[in-house]
Amino acid sequence: MNTKLLNVLEDLLVALGLRERPQAQPIPVRSNPPRDPRAPGRHR
Repeated sequence: MNTKLLNVLEDLLVALGLRERPQAQPIPVRSNPPRDPRAPGRHR
């Protein structure tokens, strides 16, 4: 309940222009190396 109230209050402050919305941090994405065709794969 307290968290929900704080979120509403922050949204109100942002809407009134009294506070800026915090910037979202980029999520790093790991690139998977190409699989070796000779390596055993997972079978279902």
